[in-house]
Amino acid sequence: MNDTSLKIEQKTKELMRGKTPEDRLKMGCSMFSFSKTIIQSSLQGANNIHPSELKKKLFLRLYGKEMNESNRKKITAYFSSLK
Repeated sequence: MNDTSLKIEQKTKELMRGKTPEDRLKMGCSMFSFSKTIIQSSLQGANNIHPSELKKKLFLRLYGKEMNESNRKKITAYFSSLK
């Protein structure tokens, strides 16, 4: 889906090209951090989830589909061992 007008899209690209690589990296890191915060809030909800369980769920949400079952199990087992 693309609901951005061509004029606005071009202006956005122009502004991004004007930023230094360091500034673009900082923006990306900030967006990722904010995204993690939102995901953690949605996973935790009103429940008081143990931090290791929250890390496991966050990992699965972010990276679970990106790797094979064997590696996914090893990593989630590590988070479970943190309890």
